[in-house]
Amino acid sequence: MTSIDPPTGRKARPAPRFARKQAEVRRGELIEAAIRCLGEGGVSGFTVERICREARVSRGLISHHFAGKDELLVQAYEAMTAYLAEVPFAGLDEPGLAPEARLAAAIEASFDPATFDRTRLRAWLGLWGELPGHPRLAALHRARYRRYREGLAEAIAATARKRRRKAEAARLAHSLVALIDGLWLECCLESGDEPLARARAACHALLEPHLGKIGA
Repeated sequence: MTSIDPPTGRKARPAPRFARKQAEVRRGELIEAAIRCLGEGGVSGFTVERICREARVSRGLISHHFAGKDELLVQAYEAMTAYLAEVPFAGLDEPGLAPEARLAAAIEASFDPATFDRTRLRAWLGLWGELPGHPRLAALHRARYRRYREGLAEAIAATARKRRRKAEAARLAHSLVALIDGLWLECCLESGDEPLARARAACHALLEPHLGKIGA
C-alpha cells in the first residue's frame, strides 16, 4: 500500500534509485580496501581500524554495510573469486570452442600477465590460510574447486574421445588444478613474463602425453 506523508497528505516518494546504487558502490569500495589490507599485511592486517583507514571511512560505515568483520572477510573472498578464480572458466565455458581449445584457453587465462597483480595474489594466499578454521569460506572454496575440476575433466574427457585416446579425466583434472595452484605460488615470487611462460608450458607437458597437442 502506498504510504502518505502525514504533514502534507502527499504520497511519499520511494527511495531514489541512485541511493541504492551509492550503497552498492560504497560496499564495493570497502571490499576493495579490505583486499588491499589483506594483500599488504596478510590476515594480521585485516583489522577494522586498518580497513577504515584504507577506505577513509568511520567504523560505523563498515557496521552499516556488513554484519561484522567476518562477513567482510567472506565478501572479500567472493570478490577475489570473481577476480581470480573465475578467470579460467572464460575458456572452459565457451561453447563454440573445441574441447582441446577450451583446455588451452583455460591454461592461457590462468597465467595471463594481467591476472598477476601481486597485492591481490597475496590477499588470495591470505584467504587460503583462513580456510581450515572458517567453515563458510571452506564451503565456498570447495564449491568453486569442484566446479573448476569438473569443467577441466569434461574438456579432458571430450578431447580424449575426439582423438580416440584413453585418459583418466578426473585424475588428470585434479593433477592439473594442483599444478596450477603450485605454479601460481611460484609466479607470485617472481616477476616478468618468463615464469608465466614456464607455467603454461608445464601445464601442457602434464596433459599432452595423454591427449596430444592442445595448443599452438
